[in-house]
Amino acid sequence: MDPSRFVPKVRVEELMTIVRRMIQTKGQPHIVIREAVTQLLYISAVRWYTKSFTQKQLNAFATHASRYFELYLPTGSIEIAHTQRYTHRTGKSELCILATRPLAPGTVITELKGSMADLTEQEDQELKSADRRQPSGGIRRDFSVIHSKQLKKNHLFLGPARFVNHDCDNNCELFREGRYITFRVIRPIAVGEEVTAHYGDAYFGRGNRHCLCETCERNGVGG
Repeated sequence: MDPSRFVPKVRVEELMTIVRRMIQTKGQPHIVIREAVTQLLYISAVRWYTKSFTQKQLNAFATHASRYFELYLPTGSIEIAHTQRYTHRTGKSELCILATRPLAPGTVITELKGSMADLTEQEDQELKSADRRQPSGGIRRDFSVIHSKQLKKNHLFLGPARFVNHDCDNNCELFREGRYITFRVIRPIAVGEEVTAHYGDAYFGRGNRHCLCETCERNGVGG
């Protein structure tokens, strides 16, 4: 959360080499992914970043990385893509999830995994302060922040699932699968169509009056 913290840069070609090798390797997916994560940990920038990690932190980092590698398996059905839908309000390019094959209702998108991480009060306030500096006028636009009604606090949604955007006419619903949160399709999704979920009726202000989703735009409402 510290914006002044130095983060080493990884060369894209180094990552692409690992991904290509993973795609071309035959074998059980979990073994192929584990080997890709091992190769990732040997990249000099990653070694520098993780040099002070405890074994527990290193294991968590490896698990987190494996969720992203899973997206590139030939059996995958989604991809992470850029969207400009929110740029005029957030001032930056955002990401989204697109289907790469038709998805039928009832399908669980198993590779679209996510997990919750606790936010300290200070971290939560830092995110809110960043939101207030945006043209949106203080409406929370960090879509990876999820509020738990049960625990009455905010959490950070991590993993590829964090890039699933909201739509008031969503085509997926959150689905818990073991330790992970993933998504289940509730209406047909075509190739190239964005995978969306419903964040709640008041996530973007009362009655979602500041919502920027495609459905609200089509209906002439929202922010």
